[in-house]
Amino acid sequence: MDIANNIGFQTGYIEVPEIVKEFNIITRLNIKILCIVVVLMAAVTAYSHWSYSEAKNAAIGSKLESITAFLVKHKPSGSFAEIAARQGAADQSVQEQVLAVNRELQPCLDNILVPTNIIKFGYYSRQQESVVAIGPQSDTSLLIGVDSDRYRRIYETNTAQFLERKQSIVWHGAAAITHVRPIEENGIVIGHAFAAVNQDAVYAMIWKRTFNIFLGAFAMMLACFAIFRDVFVKLKRELTLFAEAIFAGNACNFSSEIAELTPILQHINAQTEKMTRLDRLNIIGEMAAGIAHEIRNPMTTVRGLLQFLGKKQEFAKYREDFELMIDEIDRANSIITEFLSLAKNKAIELTENNLNEMIREIYPLLQADALRNNCEIHISFADTPNVLADQNCIRQLVLNMVRNGLDAMPGGGVIDISTEVADSKVLLSIRDHGIGISPEIKEKLGTPFFTTKEKGTGLGLAVCYRIVQRHGASITVESEPGQGTVFEIRFNPV
Repeated sequence: MDIANNIGFQTGYIEVPEIVKEFNIITRLNIKILCIVVVLMAAVTAYSHWSYSEAKNAAIGSKLESITAFLVKHKPSGSFAEIAARQGAADQSVQEQVLAVNRELQPCLDNILVPTNIIKFGYYSRQQESVVAIGPQSDTSLLIGVDSDRYRRIYETNTAQFLERKQSIVWHGAAAITHVRPIEENGIVIGHAFAAVNQDAVYAMIWKRTFNIFLGAFAMMLACFAIFRDVFVKLKRELTLFAEAIFAGNACNFSSEIAELTPILQHINAQTEKMTRLDRLNIIGEMAAGIAHEIRNPMTTVRGLLQFLGKKQEFAKYREDFELMIDEIDRANSIITEFLSLAKNKAIELTENNLNEMIREIYPLLQADALRNNCEIHISFADTPNVLADQNCIRQLVLNMVRNGLDAMPGGGVIDISTEVADSKVLLSIRDHGIGISPEIKEKLGTPFFTTKEKGTGLGLAVCYRIVQRHGASITVESEPGQGTVFEIRFNPV
């Protein structure tokens, strides 16, 4: 019966997901970033346009008020009729009176400097029902060429206020905002000082500024997009190389050109290897139960038959061969026994135990193994809290670890076993002073069937890693060639 096919186990094939696609993640990120930048650019531009419009209108409004206040304060004394009389036009037509008043007032306006060409200002006379002076440049058409009824609707107020007109007279039909301030003579309003801003010109200036901001933001967006695209292209290349490194089995030494990306990829690789190792252990565990039933029973039969034949006199000359075959069957049976230790469904009994006590119980056995290998066992226990553990599993874990350490010191040495509390964990440390482990081998520790021993099965450490995993603990290895090895297992205290 094909056990591997029965449980869907395949070897020698690793599927690497396709990284580059026609519409890949880089493209989607570019589109998302472009949309975000466009929205932000539009929001910033709209807010800038609104805030600048408000600030500009407020500044212009303040300037208009200042101009009308100045005009009222510096108007020549007397009413507009008195000014016309001083100019000798009291008995002349309204148009002649307006021109006469203008001759006295216009020089006053010509001396007012306004640092903009979008504001007009001047005087309106109620007596003549006309604008009598306008600056900063004189415009006779506004003095005598406008129907008085059109002015009367504007200057009938007796309080200072702002007036908004879609078609302004002083700006020849352009939209304008005008501030009018009454001029009083002996308690009677005789006219108004006015200042009008060309709102169409203001809006044109504001929109021009907004357009320039938009162009600047658009240029910045293109620059950012180019930078991000370059970053994503590099990221795509680095991820592709990282995937190839994983496939080649040397991702642990991968170093990205993007320095900030290297620790992230190393962490991903560590987690990937951990998951791969656990997945292999689960597969081996599933295989173990089937192997036990499919192979162990016929092997027992064969072993019994070989023992029976080996006792017969006619096969006496083959007795050594029979014993060799029985030894090999026993060795195969021991491998199967270790297989069973990896079984996923093997029951474990987690009870509250103390690591120190469990290790003390097997210390004589550890010491005996050490003496046979011309080694010593040194133990150092701190006061540690209890942990949830299966006693048999922990004994097997410690025995396997110690025996590996003894194998690493063929010329003799010391195995140090210690416990302590570190970072709220119960730490079990097993240190040897042997030949150490090279980095390329260190990355493969715990992989089923991987061994550097001539007669090893590659299941001893796999069993240890499986026990650690089933106890919810973690295991780390520190080793350098020629400096020995330290295995540290961290258990959660009760």
